[in-house]
Amino acid sequence: MTMANRAYIVTQQPVVKSALAGTAEWARLACKHSDGSLWNNGTFVHRDIRNRPGTISNHARGLAMDLSYRWLNQKKLGKVDGRKTSLAFIEKCLENADHLGIQLVIDYAMQRSWRCDRGTWQPLLSVEVSDWWHIEIDPHVANDPIIAKQRWQAVFGALPTPSTTEAIKPV
Repeated sequence: MTMANRAYIVTQQPVVKSALAGTAEWARLACKHSDGSLWNNGTFVHRDIRNRPGTISNHARGLAMDLSYRWLNQKKLGKVDGRKTSLAFIEKCLENADHLGIQLVIDYAMQRSWRCDRGTWQPLLSVEVSDWWHIEIDPHVANDPIIAKQRWQAVFGALPTPSTTEAIKPV
């Protein structure tokens, strides 16, 4: 796992007026590379932390995302074994947390959090059990979709694109 060698800086960042392009790209690539086990449950929203009035959510800073592993068959989102598949994927991401710019991951199902300044999981107290990962990323990555894409490609490789012959099906 990544060494605890980076300061956690998300809460020192400003609130933004709209979504950050790098965060959107990071979330998109996480969903694509997770073998369909994750889907974007939300990124930017200007609000307080749930049950903590007056404390701004890091979603309002444009650096946070919620990636769900809930299986919604009718909407074609997630997988039956989404938790298990996404857990292995998140562990791989955390092995490369420095490069991917991961600052924080909250695992609501296990009521624990991983942070870049400690590089390990710690229990959380008094959190709702939910079926998604809360992930916060470094502003350098969050502000630049090209950097986000380059970081993902360096760790996971390029996403496969259908070739012309695969896209054309014989009748």
